Amino acid sequence: MAQMIRFPLRGLSARQFGALALIATVVFAPPAFAQAAIHAVPEAALAAEMQQDWATAASVYRDALETDPDRTDLWRRLADVLAADGQPVAAAQALDQAVETEPDDADLRLAASAAWAQADQPARALEHCQAAADARPDDVSVLRKCARQANWAGDSVAVVRMRERIYGISGDASDLKAYARALGGAGELDESVALYHEYLATHPDDAEALLGYATIQTWRGDYANAADALAHYRKVHGEDDEWAARSARLLAWAHRPSRARPFNNELLAAEPDNYEYLYTRMLILRGEKRHTEAIAALEPLKRLRPKSKDTLDAIRSTHAFLRSNIGIEVGWWDDADDISLRRFAVKGRWSLTPETYLYGRLEHRDLRTKAGSPYVGVEGDTAIDIEQGWVGARHRFSPLLEIGGEVGAASIDGGGGDHGLYGLYADLRPLDNLWVDLSATRRVWDISPQSASLGITMRDHRARIHWQPTLRHFVNAEVAHGRLSDGNRRDEVYVNPYRAMLRTERFNLDLGVSAHWQDYDEDLANGYYDPGNYRRFAVTAVGYWKFSDDDGLSVSVSPGWHTDDSLPQYEFGTDVSVELINGIYRDWYSRLSAAYSDRSQTTGRYDAYSVNWQLLRRF
Repeated sequence: MAQMIRFPLRGLSARQFGALALIATVVFAPPAFAQAAIHAVPEAALAAEMQQDWATAASVYRDALETDPDRTDLWRRLADVLAADGQPVAAAQALDQAVETEPDDADLRLAASAAWAQADQPARALEHCQAAADARPDDVSVLRKCARQANWAGDSVAVVRMRERIYGISGDASDLKAYARALGGAGELDESVALYHEYLATHPDDAEALLGYATIQTWRGDYANAADALAHYRKVHGEDDEWAARSARLLAWAHRPSRARPFNNELLAAEPDNYEYLYTRMLILRGEKRHTEAIAALEPLKRLRPKSKDTLDAIRSTHAFLRSNIGIEVGWWDDADDISLRRFAVKGRWSLTPETYLYGRLEHRDLRTKAGSPYVGVEGDTAIDIEQGWVGARHRFSPLLEIGGEVGAASIDGGGGDHGLYGLYADLRPLDNLWVDLSATRRVWDISPQSASLGITMRDHRARIHWQPTLRHFVNAEVAHGRLSDGNRRDEVYVNPYRAMLRTERFNLDLGVSAHWQDYDEDLANGYYDPGNYRRFAVTAVGYWKFSDDDGLSVSVSPGWHTDDSLPQYEFGTDVSVELINGIYRDWYSRLSAAYSDRSQTTGRYDAYSVNWQLLRRF
């Protein structure tokens, strides 16, 4: 009996074992095959491989390839030897050389992809895998490998392409779900939601799909539908960690930080370095307006994922509205009463701490009307200039309360005199979903050259309320009482309930109704509209196109019917406004708006136009 040949296998790596297996194949092959193989492969290299002398084997193969660089088989053997010698990058480069000799060989491409993956270079691994997929366009196993490679490489677009091809071939429900998930990861949120709908129609209780769908809807800002999906998950699968994590993130984004905190605190206690839980904690602190703590909560995000888009977005969005800035405002107004206003202002903010800032504003206002108008100044002036300015400070004491105050002065030509200005402010948040802004101000009542030249000022006391009773329903309201220096008084109430009708990746739509009531004690004919019992009821529609996280266009339309004590019946009138917003979180921030209103009066049709622009530079 022939003596058995033994190789020292103990301690060999998988790749080393593979190299020896290949050698064994050559040694124990049938005679004809063995002779051909021995002739093809340098014996010195084979001998070195058997002795695990990888450096010598590599040297022999390189020498052979110098004279015959098109030997694909030697490039592959060289790659195996280099891998066994612990040189993954050199091994992958050798396979790149092999690919150059046979670029359409799918197996060779997959080997190169695996080698670059072993070398921890996912982008190059993906490049070879995609070439293999092109060579075998209907091979689902190759496409799945490429999808995994693309996901590892962070190429979300490539993941989508692969998942789309896989689902197109297989038609399998699990591949539909994977395709929906890939679209969400690539930011194609509307398409992702559509596919999740299709999948959930036949698999309504699938845990992974419900969580994925809720996540995508949260990203779209469709918090109500996300909450519905999580409620169904809870009913079917209970309150596990996945449900708690998604619920906490949803509630944090949806301005319910106090409800989100217990879920997230429990998760963080178990996994204190979990990036997702730490990110949600930052959102909760930011939503509670705990500015200093929110900024501190960015640090672990920077440590764990310093270059992540989520981290970078969190940094800029957290800091943006707390930064010092300087800016200008320009405005123009013109109406059917031949009154026009031109204004220019310079303003600035100096942030002392995240909770405390100082601010100031200087403004020039130019009021004009036509000669012979009933709104000329008391001395017959058709133009009145107003110079005014103020400085103030605000401080947030807690999530519940921010208080501020300002003082200033105004100088009005044409006999209007000099006047002191002031403002007192309180920002209250008694509940997660309830904001109340209180203000008491004194301002120049410069509605026309006549009212300005009379030096009329207004002391206004106002409460602005924003309430979100559900994730779909909202209410804006204002209640105000004002006293004018000419002895007149004004009371005002405005209510605007509305519903979030549509939330998509690029477009939001809110529809509602509004009621506005305003009443002055007297009609003094002092150059401003002072109706008794003014009422207006309207439909409201607000659309917002999201060009990016930083830029968007808002369009508001409010057709309705109004009347006052001078009108015998309700008349139709419309308000329309358009606003272009640029740089919401960037260093340069701009808002350009245009508005139009029309009303009926006893003197005929009244309409007004305005254009306003502001530009800020943040520091």
